[in-house]
Amino acid sequence: MIHHFIVLCLLQFLRVTTSRTWMDTIDLKILQNDGMPRVSSPGNKTEDQDITKNSMDAQHMVIKINGFITTLFEEVDPFRVTDEPSSSPSYHPTSTPSDGSSGSPTGGPSQPLPTSAPTFSVAPIPNNPKAGYFNYDPLSIYGPNGWKNIQMIEQDDPGNFWHTYDLGDAEVSNECGSNKKQSPIDVCKSPRDTCTETHEMRPLPGDYKMDSTFISKQILPNKLRLIMSPRTGEEPDPPQIDFSSTGQGLIDMTNIDFKFPSEHTVCGRRFDGEMQYYAYNPGRKRFLAVSFLLEANESNPKNEHLQQVINSFILVYKDDEKQCKERQSLMSSTNSSMLSGLEERTHSLASSFLATRKNSSDTFERGGSSRNLRDIDFNDINKSSSNLTVGKGKHHTPSISARSRERQLAMSWHPFHPDIQKTVHFWGYSGSITDPPCTAMVDWKVMDVPTPISTLQLAQFKEILFNHVDGYCHQTSVHNTKGSVARPTQAPRDYYKCTRGDYVSDEEAVICGLGGCKRPFGAGLNPYYPPLVDVTVP
Repeated sequence: MIHHFIVLCLLQFLRVTTSRTWMDTIDLKILQNDGMPRVSSPGNKTEDQDITKNSMDAQHMVIKINGFITTLFEEVDPFRVTDEPSSSPSYHPTSTPSDGSSGSPTGGPSQPLPTSAPTFSVAPIPNNPKAGYFNYDPLSIYGPNGWKNIQMIEQDDPGNFWHTYDLGDAEVSNECGSNKKQSPIDVCKSPRDTCTETHEMRPLPGDYKMDSTFISKQILPNKLRLIMSPRTGEEPDPPQIDFSSTGQGLIDMTNIDFKFPSEHTVCGRRFDGEMQYYAYNPGRKRFLAVSFLLEANESNPKNEHLQQVINSFILVYKDDEKQCKERQSLMSSTNSSMLSGLEERTHSLASSFLATRKNSSDTFERGGSSRNLRDIDFNDINKSSSNLTVGKGKHHTPSISARSRERQLAMSWHPFHPDIQKTVHFWGYSGSITDPPCTAMVDWKVMDVPTPISTLQLAQFKEILFNHVDGYCHQTSVHNTKGSVARPTQAPRDYYKCTRGDYVSDEEAVICGLGGCKRPFGAGLNPYYPPLVDVTVP
């Protein structure tokens, strides 16, 4: 009997000691100042001292949205983790079954009423398009099937960032119809190549601020673009990336492109958008591109870090719209008899398009109902007003003050913030740029966990890109009738997939060794998110 008791005590001791994880073996204070951003504790107090008492009281205001009772600040990020699980279930079972049925059955399942899909007016093809003009209409001679016929790509076109870099002996020619390592592609569960990376992507955020001249904002015909100014000395630094496969260490980022919907697909699934981070590799005279897929969902709260990007593009959007209206007003005040026929037609088209935008019925899905894009308040985002318009005649107090928004834009912007980067693993392959001239000079890395955004933010992104007019009142977007500026996926090609079997996050390796911990986690001690799909080893 005594022997049995001793054995049981020994087993219990072994169970307790062997169940320890990395959390039990390290003082997390050691890693607090390593420069990595981390998910904040849900219990942290706000650092914004400008929130008024009204906005604080609004946190307890009960409101009704789409028939559901909620509070103004009830949004919960499903991509965050709580400090500990709840102490008990939030419901209690009934003691006995109910006496009878709750009512007569309905005649049949209710049929949800269809909602109108978002639509955006398509700009007409210019009467005399430039030599490098293209669009995304599959039936047009200028559409993706006709890109191979483009004879000349103008190097002064702001969309062609590549011509300012040394590409060595590579000839920048039109390869759109060549099937030569073309992008984008579909990635899925069965890679044919082997991951050669030996560690996670190691980025540095740099020193650039979103409101500075070091980050230029462009609303181009087929994308939104942030341009990182090239370094001119040791300081300030642009954002940088280090992949072991580049053989170059840290390389500078050149630009970030936003496309809608996504161009790369995962097992046939196309996402709501895609952020493409480009960096130039001077050693190989090629570009590196990191793709973050964007996923909008009704349950996703606002992505605060990406909202800084949206706000910066809104300023460009509104400034161009203001210039257009001033030009339109000037033309209206001019004697029409003194205007040429072309000027009159341009004025007429501009007036018609602006009127269409004003009365736009463009909608996006929100809680099973449609909402007018015109209800989104893009006006004066930097005003010190305490109210933010969310619909006609409806206002609420924002969660952060205008001064706080300005302070956010004035801070260094981290392209790899945990709100954006949710994983250290990815698919990789050698491909091309995704619009003319489609030159095969890009090493692609497609991250395997999407970046969450709210449905409102997706609507804002699309409004900025698809409904933009320049200072001359020209509608600039070249999207098709489906509201897309995504090149169709190209012929399948070999790709590889890096997984936890190839490497774990750097901090996990430091704490638990190269094999990783029992409880995995991502860069900066942030949570580990499982990949979109599990892959088989080639």
